[in-house]
Amino acid sequence: MSLHTLALPLAGNILGSPNDSFVIAEWRDAGGPPGPPRLIAPRHLHHSDDEAWYVLEGTLCVQVGDKDVQAPAGSAVLVPRGTPTPTGIPAPVPPATSSS
Repeated sequence: MSLHTLALPLAGNILGSPNDSFVIAEWRDAGGPPGPPRLIAPRHLHHSDDEAWYVLEGTLCVQVGDKDVQAPAGSAVLVPRGTPTPTGIPAPVPPATSSS
């Protein structure tokens, strides 16, 4: 991936850099076998930044504190800084997201 000020198309690129306060990237899950939900990121905590996703395809499952949020294509999820969250996929349809 490369770092840009303008990313056209965003796929495979990152807008911003690790030193910026805001970074956005497109991410696509490779998919997995049918079955129970699977984690794509373990429970973790961001101390100094919020985490957000905009779901382009499929469904993304995000646990925000004690609440499970299933975000279908076209929806967005915001996890405020300091909120523990794991991220998973509830169905065999892999999601594509834009996240910050």
